Amino acid sequence: MGKDGFKKLNKKEKKTEDLDDLKKEMDMDWHRISWEEVCTRLETNVETGLTQEKYEEIFAREGPNCLTPPKTTPEWIKFCKQLFGGFSTLLWIGAILCFFAYGIQSSKYVDPAEDNLYLGAVLTFVVVVTGIFAYYQVLIDN
Repeated sequence: MGKDGFKKLNKKEKKTEDLDDLKKEMDMDWHRISWEEVCTRLETNVETGLTQEKYEEIFAREGPNCLTPPKTTPEWIKFCKQLFGGFSTLLWIGAILCFFAYGIQSSKYVDPAEDNLYLGAVLTFVVVVTGIFAYYQVLIDN
C-alpha cells in the first residue's frame, strides 16, 4: 500500500488491469428507458429543450457542436516524400557517389575527367524533375 492508501501496481498488473477495463462492456440502456428518464438524465425537457444556463454550462464544458477537421500532411512533407521516396533514393545515392568520385579525381589529377560531375548533375536534375512531376500528380489527385 502506498501513502495514499491505494495498492501500487507493477507494470504487468497495471497492463492487465487496463486490458480488463477495455474488455468491459459499457452499460448502455438508453434504448430501454422511458422518455421521462432520458430527459431527467440529460436535464432537459422534450417540449422546451435545454435551459439557457444548462446550454451555457454544456457549451463551456464541451465546446461547440461541430466536427474538427482531420489532420493534414503539410505540403512540403508531401513534396519531400516524392523527392526522396522510393526509387529516387537510389538515384540520389548514385548522384552523391558521382560527386564524391569527381571530388576524389579532382584531388588526384590536375585535369580530371568530368564524366562523374556531369553524371551526378544529370541524375540530380532527373530526380528533381521527376519529384516535381510526381508531386504535381499528387496535388491534382487531392
